Amino acid sequence: MYILPRFIRNFSPFKRSFSPQIFEAIVEPQQQHPVELPNEVTKMLGSLKDDILESLMERTMVNGLATYTDNPFKFTKELREMSRYYFDKGGKMIRPTISLLMSAACNQQMASSTNSIADISLNQYRIAIVAEMIHSATLVHDDVIDESNTRRGQPTTNARWGNKRAILIGDFILARATKVLCSIGQPQVIETMAVIVEDLVKGELLQLNAPPQSKNARFKHYMTKTFYKTGSLFSNSCKSAAMLSGCSESTQHLASEFGRNLGLAFQLIDDVLDYVASASELGKPTASDLRLGLATCPVLFAADEFPELDPLIERRFSQPGDVEKALELVKCSNGLQNSRKLARQHGEAAIENIRQLLPQRGQIHDCLVNSVLRQLERQR
Repeated sequence: MYILPRFIRNFSPFKRSFSPQIFEAIVEPQQQHPVELPNEVTKMLGSLKDDILESLMERTMVNGLATYTDNPFKFTKELREMSRYYFDKGGKMIRPTISLLMSAACNQQMASSTNSIADISLNQYRIAIVAEMIHSATLVHDDVIDESNTRRGQPTTNARWGNKRAILIGDFILARATKVLCSIGQPQVIETMAVIVEDLVKGELLQLNAPPQSKNARFKHYMTKTFYKTGSLFSNSCKSAAMLSGCSESTQHLASEFGRNLGLAFQLIDDVLDYVASASELGKPTASDLRLGLATCPVLFAADEFPELDPLIERRFSQPGDVEKALELVKCSNGLQNSRKLARQHGEAAIENIRQLLPQRGQIHDCLVNSVLRQLERQR
């Protein structure tokens, strides 16, 4: 049985110890038999990018038909080009996929008429659109804050058009996401999704602040920031899907917890890959977190074995040789292994959330479980 290092044993979210035996028993059937996405989810994902691009266009009605205008005071050619930039390249669509699968899971639990299911599904589809738009706007803003020049192997928006325009296009995407969200017409759902943007700002502010000196407080700082910046979007989009289905509060909580656990596992693996994947695999420079002065999970675990990392963390790896020394010590420690194990612990929790939500095995159940496994096993 895996036991967490001593400096986080009393940190409440991680008091439950990890059981590899339980994890393997849960995931083995899905590893042997990958499951295709439900047809309806595949169909929605197939049209999602086009619908996002349409939502970024300025539409007017002429003779009852929608047309698009280049009115310079509404939607200039430059603004259209910039807003399409990330969406045209095509991302992994992880967030809308999870949102749509959770929608299918919750709808399966509720007995509704065909007409009401159609209305519910349309609004849940809008949640998936909004989730991807918020994520993309965040990428634009993050690249400005981090002064990044490449993403997915291509120039960032700020590298191509400058910081001022990049900030404005990120704001524009968020504004259009808000319009899509408001079309749902349910204040509680809108409020839940709005929390995502609030959390993103809080997470970015936490990242800008110097980490605490004590190991336990430092790890709590990191995990809180990770939830705000990554977990909240998964958690609140899954919760919104459950709310639209008319699920009970307990089911909404399960959906939210699944998203939280999956989001944390996703980011923990991301932080590991920053140390072990190649720049071509990541689409950005390796060890980028260290170069930005960020102490992520691998280096926090490594500091438990190598206390000489503490002053480097406190000064945010700002002195010559700090990044190289930290990178060497992380690779000599159990930091990467322990980070993967912590990700697997959250993966186990996410799978348990699904087992409670969908006690009977089926396509949607297995797709959600597989979505967890893919994040734990990914190499990029």
